[in-house]
Amino acid sequence: MNNKDNEILPAEWHEIEPPAVLKTRTGHEIKYIRPYEVHRMLSFLEGRDRLLVEVLWNTGARVSEVLELTPSSIDFHQATITIRNLKKKRKLPKKAKDIKNEIRGLELALKEDPESKILARKLDDAKRRLAEYEKEAPPVVYRTVPIRSQLAGKIAGYCMNERIKPQEKLFPLTRVRVYQIIQEAGEKAGIDRDRRHPHVFRHGFAVNAVLSGVPPLVLRRWLGHASMDTTLVYTEVLAQDTKAYLERMEF
Repeated sequence: MNNKDNEILPAEWHEIEPPAVLKTRTGHEIKYIRPYEVHRMLSFLEGRDRLLVEVLWNTGARVSEVLELTPSSIDFHQATITIRNLKKKRKLPKKAKDIKNEIRGLELALKEDPESKILARKLDDAKRRLAEYEKEAPPVVYRTVPIRSQLAGKIAGYCMNERIKPQEKLFPLTRVRVYQIIQEAGEKAGIDRDRRHPHVFRHGFAVNAVLSGVPPLVLRRWLGHASMDTTLVYTEVLAQDTKAYLERMEF
C-alpha cells in the first residue's frame, strides 16, 4: 500500500528521535508509539480497522471511549469529536467518608485497648452504617477534541459507506478484538511486543503533543485528566536528551 503522503520519518518529527519508553523521575516507565511506527502499522490495515487505529492515534482517547463513539459524536463541520470520559470511578458520598474515618479511629483505639467491648460495639455499628451507603456514580463528563478535517472526512465517508445511523457505534467491536487487531498489525510492522496494545496510542499522542509544543493545560483537556500532575508526566520526555536544547542556544 502506498502511504507516502502519511509517512512520518524520525528526522521529520524531531531532531533527535525519542526513545520508545518514557521514564519519569521516579523511574516509572511509560511505553508509547511514535508517529512513523503508527504509519507503518497503518500500511497493514484497511477499512474499519485502519480507521479505528487512526482515531486512537489522532485523539489520544482510551480504547473504551473510542468504542463508544457514534456518528453523532462527530462535528463534521468543525472537525471535532466529543468524547465521554469513562475513567472516572464511583465514589462514596461525604457522610460515608466521615464514617470511614471514624472506623480508622476506632480501629486504632482498639489496638490500644483490644479488650474494650464499647469500642468493639462502636466499630461494628460504624461498619454497619458504612455498608448501607452505595458509591455515587460520578457526574457524566464530556470533552471535545479537535481532529484534522481529513480524518473527519474519512469518518464521514466510512459512515456513509457502512450506512451507520447517528446513534449506532462506529466500531462495534470488543476490547479484546481491538487488542488482537493491534497485535497483528504491530507484529507485521515490527513493533516491540510490549508496545502492541491500544494504550500506547494514547501515550504516543501525549508525547507527540508535548514535543510539538502543545501547552500542558490544553493537553490535559484533550486527554481528560482529572489532575494536571498526570499530564505533566509526559513533559519528562523533554528532559530525556537535553543536548538539542543546548545546540540551539547562542552564547
